[in-house]
Amino acid sequence: MRVLYYTAGVAGSGRIVQGLSIYNAYARQGLQAEFCLLSSSPLAHLADRLGVPHAEIPLEDERQLSQQNWPASKLYQFLASYRPDILLVDLLWLPLYHFIRELPGKKVFLCRQINARYFDIDLPSGDINFRPEDYDLLLATEPWDPPFPMRPINPIIIRNREEILSRREALERLELPEGSPCCLFAFTGAAEDVAGVKQMFAYLGEEGYRMVYGSDYPAGLFPIMDYYHAFDYLVCGAGYNAFWEAVYLEKPAYFIPRPRHFEDQYRRVAECQEHYFEKNGADQLVELLAGL
Repeated sequence: MRVLYYTAGVAGSGRIVQGLSIYNAYARQGLQAEFCLLSSSPLAHLADRLGVPHAEIPLEDERQLSQQNWPASKLYQFLASYRPDILLVDLLWLPLYHFIRELPGKKVFLCRQINARYFDIDLPSGDINFRPEDYDLLLATEPWDPPFPMRPINPIIIRNREEILSRREALERLELPEGSPCCLFAFTGAAEDVAGVKQMFAYLGEEGYRMVYGSDYPAGLFPIMDYYHAFDYLVCGAGYNAFWEAVYLEKPAYFIPRPRHFEDQYRRVAECQEHYFEKNGADQLVELLAGL
């Protein structure tokens, strides 16, 4: 069985992490699947760290993916040659709009909290509306109120609790001593924003916390969740992965939401901090896919 996870991933590593989470769930459950991660992300190379097959195509605009031109698009040509048995579409429905019905196999739409206007796009050629009937399964991967019926699953997490490093192992790898409490500062953004947030939390160092800045590690801490047992407190953004990893592990954290075009991070922080769950949504997902 061929499973293809398709996403954009041009604005960070978050979407890539989602694909890796699903791959890990397949491996964890011992299910036989040929898995590939397809994106336009400059960070797709992160998949190499976990040995996950991936492919990249250039971003294409509405002209290249139009009703007249889609057969020549890089996206369609890749999908037609790969011929996935299951196509997982992480939010990015618009590029597939004109030809998704031409593709063989099952189609699954994965959707986190998103503004309803994301499903009604005004293009120069006219309005395009999302068609739920194009998909065999629509899944809401966090609590929210979608504008059409979706089956809810738990948030998708890159590791299960028992898979990450113990506190001792994490401290050793980070070359941190036992004894004093540690705080991970994992907030990213514009340099001036990061500097301002660092200053806001400088008091933690004065209160005895050993501050660890993820950006200080040249190779990066990836997956950063592997190291969470080393930390007694987190300071991080409120994007999907950072937020739900902290909630899943029940880590004390200060979340810093930021404005986004379609996602409401402020709402996620206000409504979901106590949405605790046991089973990883990635495991729930692959169980559902096995039944398609």
